[in-house]
Amino acid sequence: MVDSKPLFELNSYKAVFIVFVLYWLSGYPLYSDESKLNAKQSKILKESYSYLETLEPKRIKIDKSTYNHLTQFESIFKFGFSGKKLSRWIQSRIKKYSYGSTGDYVAMYHDGDVLLGRSFFNLNRLDRVLVLLHEARHADGKNYSHVVCPENFQFLNPRDWKIHPAGKKGCDSVSDGGYGITAAFLFELGAYGYLNQTEAAHRYNSEISRVLRD
Repeated sequence: MVDSKPLFELNSYKAVFIVFVLYWLSGYPLYSDESKLNAKQSKILKESYSYLETLEPKRIKIDKSTYNHLTQFESIFKFGFSGKKLSRWIQSRIKKYSYGSTGDYVAMYHDGDVLLGRSFFNLNRLDRVLVLLHEARHADGKNYSHVVCPENFQFLNPRDWKIHPAGKKGCDSVSDGGYGITAAFLFELGAYGYLNQTEAAHRYNSEISRVLRD
């Protein structure tokens, strides 16, 4: 008699795969492994993604020619501005979250794992999203590794003034690295009115200042 167990297991795998696909397409978030975070930290992380997924395109609040001239979002991400799609973009790159000491950084990425420092959980929800977006970019290869900021670098770290970028690996040499993509995201938030233009400009300028030009 042919053993029916392998067929049963095959059907089970198919069922799990179908449920996974339906769950993904339904728009519900698929979170990475959070087993190394405590309940409070995991809740804050989920709230960060929930906030991001509320940010969907609406009527543009700035001059259309200015928007067309400066927007970089679609050219970088290959899809139009959408918090839901951006959430999935991030989560497809970050496989696991841990908590621990991050030294002179808010968070650190290594081989699919993002180590979140204590200061991450004290940030507001937008800054948490910016950190996650930034770290997810590192999953795309060594081309997106940081370079050393100049010793005379005068700009502050907007998320933690105790962290001084000058002389540390806290800048980018490519326009679509961790800081370039957060700048592109912030521009969209200002353009669609999720941030007032003054705050959006200050935040945008702070991120783009980390992109070193030749």
